[in-house]
Amino acid sequence: MKKIMLSLILLMSLASFAQSVNDYQYVIVPKRFDSFKEDDKHGLNTSVKLLLQKYGFKAYFSDDAFFDNNVGNRCDFLTADLFNESGLFATKVRVALKDCKGNTVYQTEIGSSREKQYSIAYSQALRAAAKSFETLNYNYSGVAIPQQTTEEKPVLRVIDSKIDAAKEAIPVTTSEVFFFAQPTANGYQVIDNEPKVIMRLFNTSQKNVFMADKNGVNGTVLIKEGKWVFEYYDNGKLVSEPINLKF
Repeated sequence: MKKIMLSLILLMSLASFAQSVNDYQYVIVPKRFDSFKEDDKHGLNTSVKLLLQKYGFKAYFSDDAFFDNNVGNRCDFLTADLFNESGLFATKVRVALKDCKGNTVYQTEIGSSREKQYSIAYSQALRAAAKSFETLNYNYSGVAIPQQTTEEKPVLRVIDSKIDAAKEAIPVTTSEVFFFAQPTANGYQVIDNEPKVIMRLFNTSQKNVFMADKNGVNGTVLIKEGKWVFEYYDNGKLVSEPINLKF
């Protein structure tokens, strides 16, 4: 009988989560989670933002231009947080969405990974935790907050100071899709918006030049005419693929 009651309470709790989270359309993602001492540590803040967008939320960093044009009521927004519950043998995280008073409106199950390399482990653990959003079936139930119409302008992409191209900003349009480079011990791992690792970059002695492995295809990633390209040989022919990298 006790087990049945506990199960009912749990189901009612989950139902109330789902009902209340549907009242929100926008989520603010901080540039740094409280569990970490660096901005976007292991690319987790970027990954959380992309995952929320994947599951239907309109997620923005706190310094995105969106907030300059849409002040609104702060309590119309949720704020994302990431709890680091890692132990000695496993990396464990969960994502929480909080209202303007700090109350947890929704949180995922714990996602874990036993991968030894931290950047990979946190990415795997986050993806495991994000599976909770698949069963949440989020669907915004309210009225969309009106946005001010502004003239679309080019966005400036500034590359990390470690890269020589950081001396100049490269204009790109907002319609372009970026792949994000997360630091590893000997270079970077490149992720898409799932997020999933699609390529690994390895440092060389030359600035702006990386050895690359894309799903078993070996080549080089470098800057040509102000843009990143992935070059490799296919049946003896040199192939040069543009890639929108953001470090």
